[in-house]
Amino acid sequence: MIKNLVINIFDCANLVCGRIVWLGEPAKRASQCGRMIIWGLERQSPSVWTGGSILDPNDGKTYRLSATYELDGTLRARIFMGVPIFGKTEILKRIDTKSLPGLC
Repeated sequence: MIKNLVINIFDCANLVCGRIVWLGEPAKRASQCGRMIIWGLERQSPSVWTGGSILDPNDGKTYRLSATYELDGTLRARIFMGVPIFGKTEILKRIDTKSLPGLC
């Protein structure tokens, strides 16, 4: 997966989607900025979403995605193929995008 990026998470037809709004690698900004890489997350409870997909724009592979939102603002995204137990968890933190140079 791409590291050093910021994703704007938003509602899309009562599901959760996400678009790249900043990349730490200036050389990739032109091709990746604005790209939708998260879609289809469905709310199961106030803090749990399942059934989504996430695209790795580096290699074009799509993975399954579930997410849990914690009270401290942390989002735990479980990224996997097949069975969640064989996946990995990415920790996402909310940030203020106004402080980022090179915003898409």
